[in-house]
Amino acid sequence: MLARSPSRASFALALSLALSPAISPALALALAPAAVAPVRAPASAPATAPAAARPRAPARASPLSRLLARTFKAYGGLEGLLAVEGIRSAGTVRDGERLGRVERALAPTGRLRAVTTFGGVEHETVVLDGDRAWRDGAEVTGLARSVLLRLEAARLFLPALLARERAALVDRGELRRAGRQLRLVELPFEKEAALLAEIDSGSGRIVRTTARVGRYEIVVTYDRFRRVNGLLFPFHEAIAAPEGLRTVALDRVELVPAGVLRLSAP
Repeated sequence: MLARSPSRASFALALSLALSPAISPALALALAPAAVAPVRAPASAPATAPAAARPRAPARASPLSRLLARTFKAYGGLEGLLAVEGIRSAGTVRDGERLGRVERALAPTGRLRAVTTFGGVEHETVVLDGDRAWRDGAEVTGLARSVLLRLEAARLFLPALLARERAALVDRGELRRAGRQLRLVELPFEKEAALLAEIDSGSGRIVRTTARVGRYEIVVTYDRFRRVNGLLFPFHEAIAAPEGLRTVALDRVELVPAGVLRLSAP
């Protein structure tokens, strides 16, 4: 049943009172409640369109990301670095009073063959094939020695490895050495093993690496940089190990297809 409006209800009440024989028509009108004007709901405010979402500012690259971009550019570009299949190099090696030759064949996928000779007689041949390694034909046993050889292979073409292992890199902050502003970057390997790279903040060049297994360290400093097919290589290495100091001065570096490298295990 529909509800009556206030004005109609008041009129009906006055009419019933007026018709009552005990109440006069004038009194009936006086007792009837005053008519109440209908209340209108306030007009709703017009809907406003939501404010346009402000575009988010792009996230700033981390200091390490900016430095790595500089490093890849300095070494010839990321695309060129990752396209390298094989590297052959040769040069002189000085170990104390001994002077000899070193020849290396490296595939960036973790394969290496390095031959060092003194006085024309073969002194040492090292072969690395993934997780297995041989020295002078005998397989290397012991995790520490095997990891050291993997670290050696890793440092020989480190810019490409930094690109491939970007997610695993650890930024160890800035440091100063010999007046240079450097950033220390760590690439973890096995337990208690890591390869640390000191990268010049200005040039993006890798000037020093430390191969660390437990407390044993091999520190290599790099200079005399030259370009080969557009890519940058250090042609001089000073290698400091607990056994002594060895220097390598390369006179030849060439990029070759992986298929021409002699990398098979002995």
